[in-house]
Amino acid sequence: MKNGLVAMLVAAAALAILASSAAVAGEIRIGVGSVGPISPEGEYRIQRVVGSIPNIDVVPIVPPGGIDACVKRFVAGEADDRLDGVLVVSVPTGSFKAVRGSREATFSGTYRIWLLNLSTLEEDSHEFTFQDEEPVVSGLSAVFAMPADLLSERSGHGRLVSSNVYQAYESIQSRVEGKMVAATRLYLATSPIRQIGPLNALECAHRLVERGDAETAMAVFKSMGVDNPQVKAMMARAREKLLRAEAQKLLGQSLGALAGGNPEQARTLVEAYAKAPAADPSQAQAVREALASFSPPAAKTSLDTLLKHDVPALDHAAFVAMIEQIFSDGTGTRAPIVQTGASQVSVEDGGAPSGLKTQLDAYAHAIGESARLMSLRCGCAATAVLTGQEAGQPLLRARFQSSFKRPEVGLP
Repeated sequence: MKNGLVAMLVAAAALAILASSAAVAGEIRIGVGSVGPISPEGEYRIQRVVGSIPNIDVVPIVPPGGIDACVKRFVAGEADDRLDGVLVVSVPTGSFKAVRGSREATFSGTYRIWLLNLSTLEEDSHEFTFQDEEPVVSGLSAVFAMPADLLSERSGHGRLVSSNVYQAYESIQSRVEGKMVAATRLYLATSPIRQIGPLNALECAHRLVERGDAETAMAVFKSMGVDNPQVKAMMARAREKLLRAEAQKLLGQSLGALAGGNPEQARTLVEAYAKAPAADPSQAQAVREALASFSPPAAKTSLDTLLKHDVPALDHAAFVAMIEQIFSDGTGTRAPIVQTGASQVSVEDGGAPSGLKTQLDAYAHAIGESARLMSLRCGCAATAVLTGQEAGQPLLRARFQSSFKRPEVGLP
C-alpha cells in the first residue's frame, strides 16, 4: 500500500513536471526593451505588465534597431536569442518640455510603443502624450536643468540637488512612469500581441523575400541550415525573387542618385543595374534617357515622368536603397537608418545634428525628396522625418502631396 502510494505520488509529480514543461514550452517569447530615458524600475514595471498576459514569457532586451536588425538578431542569430516577437517602448529625449508658471511647473512628453511579429513581420505602434504638474517651490529650478535625465540616471551625468528638489524629481518620475505603465496596459488590451505565435523562420524568410530584403532573407535561410529540405525548396522558389530584389535595389539606387542630383553616380549605378540577371532593359533605358536630358528645364519633366512610373513598383528594400542614396549623395551620410510606414519615411542620421550646421540646404533637399518619393509610392499625402538618434526628437520634417509644386520642409 505504502509502495503504491509512493508510486502514485511520483507519477503525479512527474505529470506535474511534464505539464509545467509543456506550458513553458508553449509560451510565446516576447523581447521587451526601451529606448530613451526610462529608469530601470520603470522598465521592470512595464515588463511585468507585458508578462501578465497569459502565455507570454518576457525576455528583457536591448533593442537592436528596426525590422532587419531585429530579424538578424532574434531570428537568424544565436539559438538562445530566438524570440517570437519584440515590443519596444521609447521616450524621445527631445520630446520633454518644461514650462514654469508662477505657481506650477508643467512637464510633458511623448511615449511610444512598437510591436513586431517576427514570423509575419507585421508591425503595430501607438503613441501617447503625457503631462504632469508640480507646484513651484524654492529650488525647483534645479529640476529644469536636467530635462534629459527626467526619468533616468543612465547617462552618468550625476547632479547634486537639495533634498526638496530631489523629492520633487522623485515624485515627478514616479507619476510619469505610472502613466507609462497605464498607457502600456491600455495599449495591450487591444493590441495584436495575443496573435503572435511561435517563431516560424520559414514564414519570416518568405516575408523578407516579398519585401525585397534579400540579404536578411539569406541570413535567415542560413540560420535554418542550407541542407534543410524545406529551406532548399524555398530558396529554389525564391531564387528568381531574390535576383529581382538585387536588381531592384540597384534600380532604386539609380533613381535615388538622379533625384539627389548626382548624374555621374546614377550612370554608374544604372549600368550595374543593366548587367543584373533580373534587370528590365526598358527600365534601364528609361534611366539612360532621363540622364541624357539631365539639364534644365527638360531634366525635371523627364525625371518626374520616370519617377512617377518606377517608384510605385519598387519593393521595400529598393525604396529604402533609393532614400539612402539620396542622403549619401546629398549630405555624405554613409549609413542612414531608413524606416518606412504606409505614408511616412523616417531617416535616422547620427551626423545630422552637426551636419545641419553646415549643410542645412542639403539635408532639407534630401528629406523633402524623401517625402515626395513616398507620396509617389503610396499615391497619398506623405511625410518624412529626420532624426539624429533612435527615438530622437525630429530635426527636420517634410510633407508632400500631389497638389504641391515642391515639398514643404521645416523645423518641427
